[in-house]
Amino acid sequence: MSNIIILNAAARKNGNTAALVEAFSKGAKEAGNDVTEFYLQSMNIRGCMACMGCMRNAEPCAQKDDMGRIYEAFKTADVVVMSSPVYFFGVAGPLKTTVDRLFAVFSKYGEEASSKDCALLMTSDDPDYACCVKWFEDFAEQVGWNNIGEVLGSGNTDAAHELGASIS
Repeated sequence: MSNIIILNAAARKNGNTAALVEAFSKGAKEAGNDVTEFYLQSMNIRGCMACMGCMRNAEPCAQKDDMGRIYEAFKTADVVVMSSPVYFFGVAGPLKTTVDRLFAVFSKYGEEASSKDCALLMTSDDPDYACCVKWFEDFAEQVGWNNIGEVLGSGNTDAAHELGASIS
């Protein structure tokens, strides 16, 4: 059994990206995994201030906002799923802000933070996912995460369910 966290940056709670997240979660739960979804649009997560408080303090970050909930779940997560629509050739702002703030856990927990699997769920009106996929793959490689899969496209709920179900 794995602990999975989903960082969902979709603007619409019941839109296309949500359908991928729901299918993935269902498959993962059916396989016996614990799944925690963070709907980033409704959370108060401020941008990284580059204050380096994460390097000096016992807490992961000097800022006290909803990111603390993600830090807590991140400690025991085996898999981190990033979910977003494509916005202007990139991931939605709340996901990028959250990923920037993950710097704190890498500075605090080092190797432990790097021993994660990851996956990407994305939707777009435009079939070109290249910029987002490259960003995700480069990020995963730089932090040492194992990319277990990517599901791209609104109608791919079966693939999302299958990816979730493949995690044990």
